Amino acid sequence: MTAKTCRLLIPALLPLLCLSPKSMAEESSAWSLDGTYRLRYESLHNAYRAGASGSDQILVSRLLASLKGNGEHVFGELEIQDSRSWLDDVGTPLGTDDVNALEPLQAWIGWRQENQFVVKAGRQTLDIGSRRFVARNSFRNTLNAFDGVYGNYQQDAWQWQAFYLMPVDRQPDDRNDLDSNEIEFDKRGDDQFWGLHLARKGHTDLELYYYGLDEDDNGAQLTTIGLRSLKVASSQQWHYEVEAAYQTGETGDLDVRAAMIHAHIGYQFADPLSSRIEVMADYASGDDDPADGESNRFNTLFGARRFDFGPTGIYGAFARTNILSPGVKWDFKPNKNQGASIAYRAVWLDSATDSQSGSGLRDPSGNSGSFVGHQLETRWQLNFSKQWQLELGGAYLMKGEFFEDAPNAPDKGDTTYVYSQIVYRL
Repeated sequence: MTAKTCRLLIPALLPLLCLSPKSMAEESSAWSLDGTYRLRYESLHNAYRAGASGSDQILVSRLLASLKGNGEHVFGELEIQDSRSWLDDVGTPLGTDDVNALEPLQAWIGWRQENQFVVKAGRQTLDIGSRRFVARNSFRNTLNAFDGVYGNYQQDAWQWQAFYLMPVDRQPDDRNDLDSNEIEFDKRGDDQFWGLHLARKGHTDLELYYYGLDEDDNGAQLTTIGLRSLKVASSQQWHYEVEAAYQTGETGDLDVRAAMIHAHIGYQFADPLSSRIEVMADYASGDDDPADGESNRFNTLFGARRFDFGPTGIYGAFARTNILSPGVKWDFKPNKNQGASIAYRAVWLDSATDSQSGSGLRDPSGNSGSFVGHQLETRWQLNFSKQWQLELGGAYLMKGEFFEDAPNAPDKGDTTYVYSQIVYRL
């Protein structure tokens, strides 16, 4: 069998892993096999990115298959990721966040002491705190992975997490190779990422953290310190979240001074829809003056953004940088097998002279104004069973003066994005 034939058969055969019985788990509780297979179609009408025009579409798939070993003290995991795309064309914003074919995503071994102390070494993915700075991506078609060491110590209501990692560079990064779903193993980069995260559970949760990032390719050295206070939603109770972070260091020849704040307050009703209403606001600094020898553009490190700013994929209009955005969100459940949400945001640039994160548009003069537009987002989930889930969603971007007037602005019409996806869980 030729290598070409193997490459053609792999996408068809890998999903069968998710459909196979849990024979390994049944034979021994020390081993478990699980995973997911997701297929999603996305369509975008009226581009918003710099220099783009017309409409776009993409079909993406993601298989995650994980084998875990669970001993009393020693445990580990091997996880395979297979992320692919189809139906894209030369105008599609295709990148390593969409495609990473047949990749060993995780391969680590760990040691634990009565679940109080845990240490892991090897290639791994992480979710820490709010996931705004370190996240195992969910909506995005590929996941962040790191090589290194992670430790977790928990005592009563306190949890300490620490890590020293080297981010993995996803491969291939050539557009033609991505378009043809070429298989090329990822490689460990030269960047270094470390951190300490302290959390206390209680009536309100409190988190304090410190992250350091040393990027080899551009000479950036960043220090991020922050705090988060959270009261989890519960029936007929008010809940809230406040997170703030400050960033210092240098990037290139520029000193870094940047900040971000997220805040929301909400109420969980006891109505038949289990409605939860939240009023929210997000701020992340942009660069005020490109000639002042200082960068004020906030860097979200390796965080996820879908839960704050809407769908990513070929949409992904907003991120946690150069943004000022209030909004409101309604989550509800028509029944036990369905969940839905509707969210609205108004979006401004923090700095009218800095670029808009999703589009790459920039007006150094600031004459195009700072109002980006209005975003309406919705999604609906239906759980057919424990294994099968259907999700439909989308976003409507009503473009403001910045999108209308900025140099190299795209189509004048508002942007519409819709997606549909089916997920199977082993």
